[in-house]
Amino acid sequence: MLALRYHSIGDLAGLGLEDIPVPVPAAGELLVRIRAASLNPVDWKVATGSFRLLVRGGVPRTMGSDFAGEVTAIGSGVTTFAPGDRVFGFIDPFRRTAGTFAEFAAVPAEYAHRLPDDLGYRDAAALACVGATAVTLCNLGQVGRGSQVLVNGASGGVGHVTVQVAHARGARVTATASAARHEFVRSLGAHSCIDYRTEPMDRWPDEFDAVLDCVPNIPRAVQRRLLRRRGHYVTTVPSAATFMLDPLANRCGGVQRHGVLLKPDTRVMNELLGYVAQGRLRCAIEREFPLQLARDAIERSRSRRVQGKIVLVI
Repeated sequence: MLALRYHSIGDLAGLGLEDIPVPVPAAGELLVRIRAASLNPVDWKVATGSFRLLVRGGVPRTMGSDFAGEVTAIGSGVTTFAPGDRVFGFIDPFRRTAGTFAEFAAVPAEYAHRLPDDLGYRDAAALACVGATAVTLCNLGQVGRGSQVLVNGASGGVGHVTVQVAHARGARVTATASAARHEFVRSLGAHSCIDYRTEPMDRWPDEFDAVLDCVPNIPRAVQRRLLRRRGHYVTTVPSAATFMLDPLANRCGGVQRHGVLLKPDTRVMNELLGYVAQGRLRCAIEREFPLQLARDAIERSRSRRVQGKIVLVI
């Protein structure tokens, strides 16, 4: 089978397609024929060394974490899926060396979800990781009806889905995006927009119940100014302080800080799929690339100008 692999961490010079054996699913795993996989910045950031302290396992590694396709085989102990089932989901890119930018991938059964009949492979792959992230952001930020919410980076992959989840929960959403994308984020449910290119952070409105930072680039002092007392700041890229200092500071501080760490959660995915079924959520796909042009897809992602998601069709 073809797989997009790299043999060293630090740059993408050695990234390329290789013909490798089809994996055999271990106990608790599914073998999935991948039909589509979406590209997340974390995929190439692992390869370039941005998360060295979090990455487990060595090289070579197959890139990719999101997937959608059909089960072709199951490992021992799997009772919830059978060959022929349509599934989608994501794997942990930090702990698994065999990713999803390949014709087949072995994935843990707990990370897979049954694909509804009316959801195609392309849309499901695009939604998997960003959708789970968006719901988790809103859970940690305690976003609900009447919440005043700021979504920073609202036109990107995670951001544009987060706007929709917060809106579906009944929040009033303020979105940061370039002026050219204000119409896009308003169409998703944002009530007001901030042009981050022309409006400095010290002039952004305040008194938010939650700040959901999808870039993330808001300094801690600014986080404090933007939030009401006991308001919630949630980041998609936790730092060491998120886990070592903030749990203690949250007990007495005016700002509650949290970081997203994705884990398999059926309730999160069910909420997401419920919004999709109701027509209240869509994952915007900017462009599709065949697996053979994956490097072009990565360069587009690295430009940081993507509106929505990039999908690899396999």
